[in-house]
Amino acid sequence: MHRDDEDIVELFVDSEDIDDLDASDLDEDLDEGFDPAEDDEQGQLTFSLDDDADEEEDTISAALAPGTPLVLFQRSHQHSTYLPTVISDGIHKHSGRVSIGVVAPLPRMTPEGIRRFFSKVEHVPVRIADPEAFARLDSFGDTLSVQRGGKPYIGPSTSKHWSYITDELPLGGTSAWVEQVVETQRSVGASVILTPGVWADSADSIRSLNTIRQHARWTHEACDEDEKVIVNITAPSSWLSTPSLRDRLLDELVDMDDNTFYLRLRWPLLAQPYGQPLDAKILDGYAEICNVLDENDKALILPNTGITGWVALAWGAHGFSTGVGTGERAFADTRVIRIKNRPRREPTRRTFVTPILHVTDVPTADRFNALPEVEECHCKFCRALRELPRGQFNKDLAGGHYLKNALDLTAEVTRHARGRRVAARQIVRDARGLVEAAKDRVPLVDNNNPRHLQLWSDRLR
Repeated sequence: MHRDDEDIVELFVDSEDIDDLDASDLDEDLDEGFDPAEDDEQGQLTFSLDDDADEEEDTISAALAPGTPLVLFQRSHQHSTYLPTVISDGIHKHSGRVSIGVVAPLPRMTPEGIRRFFSKVEHVPVRIADPEAFARLDSFGDTLSVQRGGKPYIGPSTSKHWSYITDELPLGGTSAWVEQVVETQRSVGASVILTPGVWADSADSIRSLNTIRQHARWTHEACDEDEKVIVNITAPSSWLSTPSLRDRLLDELVDMDDNTFYLRLRWPLLAQPYGQPLDAKILDGYAEICNVLDENDKALILPNTGITGWVALAWGAHGFSTGVGTGERAFADTRVIRIKNRPRREPTRRTFVTPILHVTDVPTADRFNALPEVEECHCKFCRALRELPRGQFNKDLAGGHYLKNALDLTAEVTRHARGRRVAARQIVRDARGLVEAAKDRVPLVDNNNPRHLQLWSDRLR
């Protein structure tokens, strides 16, 4: 948040149709800063297994192999209090049905902050320190800053720790620089290694694809034989929505010797806060690339996709990542809005309504959950929310509820006898039926309307 003068406040958001209360909430979620001293001790549990290195390696291999889906939880800069608890509960509840991992945004945290986070979840085999090299100013960082009203995606308080982000670099990088990116991930305790993930510009597709392949080659050369390498790609969504680009990308990925890909796509501005992409061409692209890579026995992980990543499991994706904040649920364009710097009311309180696969404001969620045909959520986080004094809300607890349900939904599609696609189709069909049945009692309009359900249903037939 930036002040122009005494009367105006600037906020940056990733949605089109929002008011200033939503903007206040999203601005907080999209802040680049991670407090080095923040530890979120309350509610966190630390678990450690005494596995030897060989056992952990086998667990990592199993989590990355096609089969059991992988859910990655992104470390948010706020409201991550209950993340280790969600993970521990999920491992005990869904062992064998869902693999769980974590992601720390490497250049947006301090080295000590990442090590501290990984120490709290050291029982999780897949621990990713995402290099986010797309945020370099000579990659996509300058555009990110412009979209944020001049505020850098990686702030000076953390960028000073990561010379691979700030050092000058020739076009395409060098093998020494890639080796530096690899060693930086090792140094903070990552259990798998990502390639740098510089911006793959669709306007120069041949060079971008060559860079992806070259960085993968250099990364393998910098890694030990037993280290697991994931090809990290960050690109505009036009790579999926444009058939010629999509075909070119698919040809490249299928031809590569690597078998695990981490594909982050920049979405257009979302239509709703905490929403899903509503562009049919983008969804068609996801469906095709997931299906083709699955048919070629390659594992595709879709970071920062939230519940869209969940439905992509039905199309053949191996895994997805999500988190509490909107920046962890979507890697989307942002814009700056300006509001009067009056004493601001509380931001809109929102929560995930599992039966309709959508985030609504809390009053609407309460009305919907009170319907006789809707079963009230009895997770520990919702029970704690209901015990709060009237009028109070806790975003950490709401975040724990969302993350827990993302795991439960993933397990539900995994255990269906007829496969993920049939399971997801039934869940989405039930959600649409519930919205229709309740429309006169609890109308879901504007940002409370789960507009993505029809698009998903059309692609699950």
